[in-house]
Amino acid sequence: MKRLLAAGLALGLFAGAASAAPLLRPEAVVTGDLVVAGDLIEGAGERAGVALFRAPDPGMTGAVPAEQVIAAARRAGIDDVALAGLTAVMVTRPSRDVSVAEIQALVAARFAADADLALEAVSVTLDQEAGLRLDPRDAGPLQFARFALDRATGRFEAEIQARDHRGGGKPAVVSGVAAETVETATLLRPLSRGDLLTPADFRIERRPRPAGSEPLAVDVAGLAARRPLREGQALRESDLMRPQHVQRGAFVTLIYAADGLSLSLKAKALAAGAAGDVISVQNLQSKRVVNGVVTGPSEVTVTAGAAAVASR
Repeated sequence: MKRLLAAGLALGLFAGAASAAPLLRPEAVVTGDLVVAGDLIEGAGERAGVALFRAPDPGMTGAVPAEQVIAAARRAGIDDVALAGLTAVMVTRPSRDVSVAEIQALVAARFAADADLALEAVSVTLDQEAGLRLDPRDAGPLQFARFALDRATGRFEAEIQARDHRGGGKPAVVSGVAAETVETATLLRPLSRGDLLTPADFRIERRPRPAGSEPLAVDVAGLAARRPLREGQALRESDLMRPQHVQRGAFVTLIYAADGLSLSLKAKALAAGAAGDVISVQNLQSKRVVNGVVTGPSEVTVTAGAAAVASR
């Protein structure tokens, strides 16, 4: 009986030792810069806090071969780790994802404050197409650790971080261009010289303020293209002109106006002109040349003084 009890006790002790043997985990989720023994090995005991590997970047997952984990565990003083049939351990590091829009909003607010501009008057273009992945412990509001701006070109480089964390990761670096924007009319279709702009031909949007002194155009309805213009072009004032109501060499109606009375006759335009322009025309009957004001399509009006001169 005593032998049976002793054998049972020995088996129990052996089973307890076997169950307490360190065991490789199939996967681990880490939040810091280092992967410690307790992340990868169940039953690591007092060695659980010993660092074994660097952690993946925030938001990334990596596979660590089981043999490397076993070797690292031995160096850390943890022997006889059971593989449990595993060939690798998957290590994941969560992240706090920051969108491109959040980064642009942060930069725009800083640029607007520095340049004393309204926030809606600022555009920000980032060099990178993707957002940021911060340490998941960085749960505080986004802020700049550094912000460098070239005012001549609008190029910036900044380091973004969220200080409200425990341990925390490194600031993330972003770069791009910030610019002041102004409203302008942008063409929705190509135009030929002389084409009139209607409200259906353009839309008003904000574009970066152009270099130089020439302003962009906004109030463009009813004006004409001075030259061929392409679809999507932001219009400048030099691109447009008042519509040409009279073409050089064309026949026009010449109106003599005086004392509430008017006389109309045919004349020949010696110059082109838009509404309100003063041009020279030749009276086809008298062959005299007079100056008149373009008052409409193919119409030129001469005042009483000019009419008197023309009749001499």
